[in-house]
Amino acid sequence: MIAAAPGAPPRPRLPHVVIGGAPRSGTTFLCEVLDKHPGAFVAKPFIPERKVLMVPHADGDAGFVATYDNLFASAPADAVLVEKTSYYLENEDARARFARVLPETRIVFILRDPIRRAYSNWLWSKKNGLETLPFPDAIGAEGSRANPLPPERAYARPFDYLTRGFYGRYVAAWIDAIGEKRVAVFGFEEAMAAPVPFAERLQRFAGLDVLPWSALHTGAVNALDDYEFDLPDSLVADLRRRLALDMALLARLTGLDVGRWGFAA
Repeated sequence: MIAAAPGAPPRPRLPHVVIGGAPRSGTTFLCEVLDKHPGAFVAKPFIPERKVLMVPHADGDAGFVATYDNLFASAPADAVLVEKTSYYLENEDARARFARVLPETRIVFILRDPIRRAYSNWLWSKKNGLETLPFPDAIGAEGSRANPLPPERAYARPFDYLTRGFYGRYVAAWIDAIGEKRVAVFGFEEAMAAPVPFAERLQRFAGLDVLPWSALHTGAVNALDDYEFDLPDSLVADLRRRLALDMALLARLTGLDVGRWGFAA
């Protein structure tokens, strides 16, 4: 951290790292892992999220800076500051604000099999009384239904199940906006299968001293629902075809093993 010059006002406290999505893919799990590191200060609560950059601020960019400064006011002076908002990945306005307001901040995305993610999102919408259609019908109607949420919560997009799985286009937009060195992408399934290299890479990217996985170990918090995933093979194959080009783009950009999700590498 760079200290303010003598006599100058203190620098506002901005996040060093933001966990930016994707929804229903393990963002709370990342919070739990980083929160166990003594060198990190993760803004709480994890749920509901702070959503600092999601909607316009009455004071413009200065308002976002002030919000962050207040959010991290109680953090130790030398802590790595972390915010989590899972909607940032897909939100164009938040991405533009991030580029302006947080010119040095890094962003982390954790992604999950997009078809399972879509199904989990459908379950969430159904549980919250927003969804009445069966999953195949809801996928078929995607893009044709009005958002039932009020304008201030329209970003939640409860019916955009498959649309949110076009990870490649979203990651590409973030790289274009802030540069590839400030963007890290993890696969949830890969992190579960090989937690030691995952934890080491996450800590290094966050600028933290690397601790062993045994010191950070946590369960899959709020990431994988306890449900049976039993969709018709024909539906799964169709959804994979629709996502195939985007998954290839994601693999080229990040090196992520999309074969774990049933896509060609």
